Amino acid sequence: MNNNNFKHKQMKISISSRKMVKGFATLLVISLIATGCFSRNYVKRKTTGEEPFFQNEEGIAEHGKKKTIDRIYQIDPGDKEFEISDKYYTNPPRKIAILPFDNLVGGNYILNSIPIPRFSDKEKDGWNWTYANRLRRFFFGHFAAREFVDIELMYVDKMLEALGILTPNDLYKVPAQELGRILDADALIYGQVTEYKNSYYTLFAQIQIGLRVKCVSTEDGTVYFEGEHIRHDNDIRVATNPLDFIIASFQNYMSLRDVYAARASEEVVRELVIRIPIVKSFIEEEDQRIKDRINTKLSYLPTLNTATPDKDKGDNTSSLSVQDKTETVAEPSVKEDG
Repeated sequence: MNNNNFKHKQMKISISSRKMVKGFATLLVISLIATGCFSRNYVKRKTTGEEPFFQNEEGIAEHGKKKTIDRIYQIDPGDKEFEISDKYYTNPPRKIAILPFDNLVGGNYILNSIPIPRFSDKEKDGWNWTYANRLRRFFFGHFAAREFVDIELMYVDKMLEALGILTPNDLYKVPAQELGRILDADALIYGQVTEYKNSYYTLFAQIQIGLRVKCVSTEDGTVYFEGEHIRHDNDIRVATNPLDFIIASFQNYMSLRDVYAARASEEVVRELVIRIPIVKSFIEEEDQRIKDRINTKLSYLPTLNTATPDKDKGDNTSSLSVQDKTETVAEPSVKEDG
C-alpha cells in the first residue's frame, strides 16, 4: 500500500513538473511574439515626418538621475558625493581632457569579496586596464554630449604614451599645469575605480561598481568639482520549492554576466556627469558662433529672389534654383584654390 502511495506521489510530481515546463515554454513563446521576434524587419511610421527638430528638451538636468524611491526599490543606497567649487561658476573650464582612470581594485575577478587570481600577471594587467577604461569610455560618452570641448581619448592616450607616462604613479608625478600645456586643455579629469566586484549567494546576486572623479584646473590646480558614486545592482529571488530554487539560482548566475556589469557602469558615470552643472554661457557662445559663421557663408551667396538668366536649348530663359546658384558661385573659388 505504501509502495502505491509513493508511486502515486511520484506521478503527481512528474505531472506537476511537466505542467511547469509547459507553462514556462508558453510564456517564452508569448514574450518572443510580444517583443516582435516573429515580426518583419520594418517599422511603420506613426508620425508625419514634419515634426520639428531642436525643441526644448524636457528634464535635461534630471533625466536618468535616481530618486529616493528608485534607490529604496532597487536596494541601492548609491553612496554618492559631489562637490563643486565657486570657481566653476565664475570661470568654468572650456576644453577638458579625460585622463586614464586609475584602478584601485586591480585586475583580479572579485567574487564574494575574494579576489580570484588570473592565470598570469600580463592577463591581470590587461583586466586591470580593461575595467578602468570601460568606465572611462562610458564617462567620455556622457561627457561628450555636454557643452564642453572634449579631447579625444585616443589623442590623450597616444600623447601620454609618447611622453613615457605609463602608470598611475607616472601620471600623478606630472603637475596638472604641465599636462594642460601639453594637451592644450583648460582642465583635466582624473578618475579612480573604487569598486568592481560581484557577489553570488544562489538566491541573491550583486554587482558593485564605484567611481571617483576629480576635475582640476590646469591654470592654478584648483579643483573645479569632484564626486564619487557606487552602484549596487541587486537581484533577489524567492524560491518555494526545489525547482524554483534551481531556476532562481540560474537566473542570479546569469545576472552576473558582462552585459549587467556594463549597465551598472553606465549608471555610475551617468549619475556623476548629470551632477555637473550646465554652463549656459558656453551654449550661448556656441549659438553666436554658429550665427556668425552662417552669416559669413551666406554673404557669398546671391539673394534668393535674384533671378539669374539662363538660356536653354530653345533660347528660353529660366531662373536657377538655389542649388544651382550655390554651385555656380562655388565654382570660381574652387578654380582659384586650384
